[in-house]
Amino acid sequence: MLRKSLFLIPFFIVSGCSSFSFESNLDPDNIISYFEISKVKIYDKNELQELNYEDMGTVEGLSCQIRETDPEPTEKEARSDARVQALKRGGNGLVYSTCITLEDTPACVRSVSCYARVVLVKEDEEKHE
Repeated sequence: MLRKSLFLIPFFIVSGCSSFSFESNLDPDNIISYFEISKVKIYDKNELQELNYEDMGTVEGLSCQIRETDPEPTEKEARSDARVQALKRGGNGLVYSTCITLEDTPACVRSVSCYARVVLVKEDEEKHE
């Protein structure tokens, strides 16, 4: 009888936890983005002169404060968003040009936008023409 009891105790403990659900505010897409953006290197425009690269256009990174009670937008967040946009375009590098701060736009109480050129730096050593 004692043996059966010892066997049943873990069974009841485990089955009692089977209805437990765990919810998190972490979005798997954000975690992937967080680690993936480290693959986008930031270049100075002078550095590109020595590299073989393809220009893939311009992106805008945005940091938006929707309500007065939300955290203030930051240039760091806008630059990170620009790196995410570069990844979506297939780039592996960015050259930042400028960041601007706006207030009272239709979507944001305050916002910071950073603009950058997306580049795809190639492995071989030939110079970009």
